[in-house]
Amino acid sequence: MPESTAPFRGCPFLNVSVEVPDPGHSAHQLATAHKKEFARRLTDIARQAGAADPETLGEQLALLFDGAVARGTVLNSSHTGACARSIAESLVDAALADAGQAAP
Repeated sequence: MPESTAPFRGCPFLNVSVEVPDPGHSAHQLATAHKKEFARRLTDIARQAGAADPETLGEQLALLFDGAVARGTVLNSSHTGACARSIAESLVDAALADAGQAAP
């Protein structure tokens, strides 16, 4: 499948944090708050799913998402998502397997 000629702009929250690097600026603070909330929501989902260490899994998935979007932006490709999904599945499977081993 050919790449799109339109630029892949990625995550607007990552973009604003690059464009407005001052951590005291309200736009940067909004981006930071969004990214923290995203990781918190992933952690909550991981906890509900029974992950052995939901905080770590939530952070890993948030980092994976951000990395995939950043790479997709640089490469002007939305295909990085498929690779990230495969990695995410491995992380989730491992976290749930670890939880199963730790259960009595």
